[in-house]
Amino acid sequence: MSRCVTTRKVHAGHAHCPFAPLPQRLTFTADVEPSPTDPTGRRHLAATAALLDLLDETGARGTFFILGEVADAEPWLVRDIAARGHEVASHNQTHRPLEALGPAGLLAEARRARATLQDLSGQAVAGFRAPFFSLTDRTEWAARVIAGAGHAYSSSVLPARGFGHGHPLAPRHPFAWPLGDGAELLELPVPLARLGPARLPFLGGMYLRYLPAWDLRAMAGRIEGPLAWTYCHPYDIDTGEPFRRTPGIGLLSSAFLWANRRVTLGRLRALLRGRRSIPLGERLEEARALAAAP
Repeated sequence: MSRCVTTRKVHAGHAHCPFAPLPQRLTFTADVEPSPTDPTGRRHLAATAALLDLLDETGARGTFFILGEVADAEPWLVRDIAARGHEVASHNQTHRPLEALGPAGLLAEARRARATLQDLSGQAVAGFRAPFFSLTDRTEWAARVIAGAGHAYSSSVLPARGFGHGHPLAPRHPFAWPLGDGAELLELPVPLARLGPARLPFLGGMYLRYLPAWDLRAMAGRIEGPLAWTYCHPYDIDTGEPFRRTPGIGLLSSAFLWANRRVTLGRLRALLRGRRSIPLGERLEEARALAAAP
């Protein structure tokens, strides 16, 4: 077991153990999608394999939100993720924000991706994560569509201001979207912590890559929301991908998305060692109880 976890009192302040204050139980999650700057569309395969090896190494089980297009192109990858004991969930069919799809487009894509993932994994696919965490105050209609496509829970809300998408007024703990006639969709929002005046999703993506260890340590001690989970993309650990400008954004932003990947795998390992990571789909009763609490 990690010294950073077992000797929390001694090491919680150590720069190399920034996650000591986090709960002993959390969930590793990954969004399985190609890098937006990879012309081959295949670099995510080796990177996903490396993430799976990390989970094997640390004894962790997690939730993989897989893009339907990836499942169509590489069905063996879905089977491998399921065979290694992880939850298969949906990242929709295409990697487009909800507002670009509309209700009819989202329903068609969500149904297609879920059917494919269920067929390949042999699992009932309960979870859905919108690309870019794009379930916002402008796309709350999507909750009904996600449920209508057969999903039991969503992990699609960033309850803060984000680079492109965010829902600052959403609860920062699990909650239920009311759908009428007593129906609900359980939402598991991104865990946040304060850094100065900002609330940041520090357990994943670029934040996990860029925040200094002392800031991560401070934020780990004041995480908001009692259900902790991490998130990443395969490209977050792909240190060999050459730099290319990301379509639709500027050169500086592209460099920011590309750089500092060398630290991600080590930080994920520090998060997982000595903790119990179980899939989100196995934490739904816990989430429902939190959603029902005052």
